[in-house]
Amino acid sequence: MYSVYQVQSGDTLASVASEFGVSPEMLSNLNGIMVGSILTPGEVIVVPNKILENPYFREYTVKKGDNIYEIAKANNIDFSQLLRLNGLNDTDIIYPGQKIMLPKKDVLFYITLENDTFDDLMKFFKVNADEIVKENGTIYLVNDQLFVHKK
Repeated sequence: MYSVYQVQSGDTLASVASEFGVSPEMLSNLNGIMVGSILTPGEVIVVPNKILENPYFREYTVKKGDNIYEIAKANNIDFSQLLRLNGLNDTDIIYPGQKIMLPKKDVLFYITLENDTFDDLMKFFKVNADEIVKENGTIYLVNDQLFVHKK
């Protein structure tokens, strides 16, 4: 969750905070230093781990007039799978500014249902078992398990 960062020449609390995607106040609280403190090259401070970009999903911000059905249709995604991916029910309302996950281009995803089999996954993704395991790791085939495949 946290890493150690060695201050470089020219670093300020604000520049380091920006690099790690947090506020200077958060960094000052994390390190017990004042917001206006001058950082010394070679000094070591605690920083949050950088959030790595998700290789399979992107964030979409709902716009005025959007509805989940049209978003699914426009992105060629199964409506019910998109709902499940985002923890929504078909009666839920989405609002402008709300963020939902959508698969990136050339990414297929499937969330298991009760009684799904490994054969169902291979048919859905149109790949062999090795490919599914390689991309998804441990597989239990329990209800609501997310599987992905990059074309």
